[in-house]
Amino acid sequence: MVEDRVLRFRISQWDQLDQIKSNNSHKLHIVTSKFIQDKRLSGTRILLHHEDFGVLFACVVANGDNSIEGTIIDEIQDGLVHEFSPQQIVDELGKYGFIIEYKPTQPLPTHLLIWLNEIHNTLRYDKIRILYVHWFEHGIKRIKWYVVAFNIKDNPDWINNAYSPHEREFKRAIDNGTAVNLSVIGRTQRFNWSWLIGYVMDIQSILEDHS
Repeated sequence: MVEDRVLRFRISQWDQLDQIKSNNSHKLHIVTSKFIQDKRLSGTRILLHHEDFGVLFACVVANGDNSIEGTIIDEIQDGLVHEFSPQQIVDELGKYGFIIEYKPTQPLPTHLLIWLNEIHNTLRYDKIRILYVHWFEHGIKRIKWYVVAFNIKDNPDWINNAYSPHEREFKRAIDNGTAVNLSVIGRTQRFNWSWLIGYVMDIQSILEDHS
């Protein structure tokens, strides 16, 4: 963790939030708690507390490369639990004077890195993300998510992590080979992809960070 004179912080793990201070009030505190070995809930709680006003913000994120899970948790899609993105958490804490840059250095499993290397160097894709694809069925909007690798040159809109293509656009990219639906490949299903939620990531950068 790096701190400068104007109370700006760079953290690599959420539990480092306990050590930082607000620029707005000495009565504001962040407390993190890990829930483990409990079938009801597994995850890390981030809680922002004010000595007079009580809890102002709280959320639960995954522990390391594991998913948020437990008997009190519902999935929003098969295998996917809603999480605030790291940027959303940082922005919310920033509202209360906590100036934070979150740069995780969490190592990824070796077998996952081998798979990413093949996606980049053999299949020749440069970006990876969780892509929410939508379509309409009897006038009702449906959405399904996929782990997708793609080439940004051919799918420039996909670099926006909030962009959700129509099913026609998604299938066209798959058919013309500018993207690949990794979710249907057995090797992909072996890994936890919660670290990818909210990001569009450069595969080569991931590999360089773990070299």
